[in-house]
Amino acid sequence: MFGASHRRGLTRSDAVVVLGLCAISIGLLLPAIQKARAGAGCKTCQNNLMQIALATLEYHDTYGQFAPGMDDQYVGPLIQLLPFVGRDDLYKNFSFDPKFSLYFRNPYNLPPSTGTDDIPRPPDLYGCEGEVDVFLCPDGPQPDDTVNALLAVRYGTAGRDYRAGDGLSDSHLFAGSPGQLVLARSHYLAMAGYYWTPSLNGRYRGVFTYNSATQLSDLERGPENTIIYGEYWGGYIAWSGGGGIPSGWSNGSRSVGFNYSTFGTCPSTAASCDFQQSMGLSWATFGALHGKKFNIFNVAMADGSVQSLAGDIDYIVWLTLCSVRNPGGSPGSLRADEPWAGID
Repeated sequence: MFGASHRRGLTRSDAVVVLGLCAISIGLLLPAIQKARAGAGCKTCQNNLMQIALATLEYHDTYGQFAPGMDDQYVGPLIQLLPFVGRDDLYKNFSFDPKFSLYFRNPYNLPPSTGTDDIPRPPDLYGCEGEVDVFLCPDGPQPDDTVNALLAVRYGTAGRDYRAGDGLSDSHLFAGSPGQLVLARSHYLAMAGYYWTPSLNGRYRGVFTYNSATQLSDLERGPENTIIYGEYWGGYIAWSGGGGIPSGWSNGSRSVGFNYSTFGTCPSTAASCDFQQSMGLSWATFGALHGKKFNIFNVAMADGSVQSLAGDIDYIVWLTLCSVRNPGGSPGSLRADEPWAGID
């Protein structure tokens, strides 16, 4: 049996001193620990983004072009990349049934919106359901921490940026309940550049657009100078229960097509960067949580490399890097009235 030994313990004053020293030590170590964890998470984010870039190039090698930014059903390129990141099972589970005009109106891909949290079964796994590790970053808001995710990004000119007569209006279109509960998330979105306007005549168009068929040979500045994917974290949206969605963080999905460089980056001075609720991010812009803390975010280039950019990158430089063409000349009549444009 074990006996208890009687030894003199700490006095109250000794304990106060020891606790004080521990608190100081923890205070000194905690920032270093947090930074180390953030650094490790950022490395994983970069590695995942590189895998997406390499899968994109493998797709190009297979089909002779990049996947469209979104097809006629508004399916995005990450769905097309599933077989190239080892998730052929999820690709085969996704329905491209042509009788549905939009992928998210196909009840096999996403349950109809009812405003409730009741998910009808079957199917056992919806086409938009099932997380993919390589599409997620540990630094970002994880699926269970988000209340909604993007279905499509629709702006610009009918017939060029989206299908004419689709019945939708210009918006970042999010899921309704219970669809948002099964919609798989993504922290990376394809780059569509600046949406088409007559004054710019496609000067800042990106690699991934509506029904695009971009080839590496189209990249006028070379693949090493052209962004194809960027970290996209979304932001806080006050849904306030509308459509059964509570207010909270909303981000990207693996089925959404792309986002536009039009909306700029965060952190920045743009009005759309909500620093109070979204830690400097906005649901419309590119950027990262480690971008708010360390003022960087990651992008994938068309040569398969990953680069880190400053969140306050010059807006015209950002548009140029995200475009297929070498724009040249002056920016022209960019929509400086848009609060997200970030033009001084």
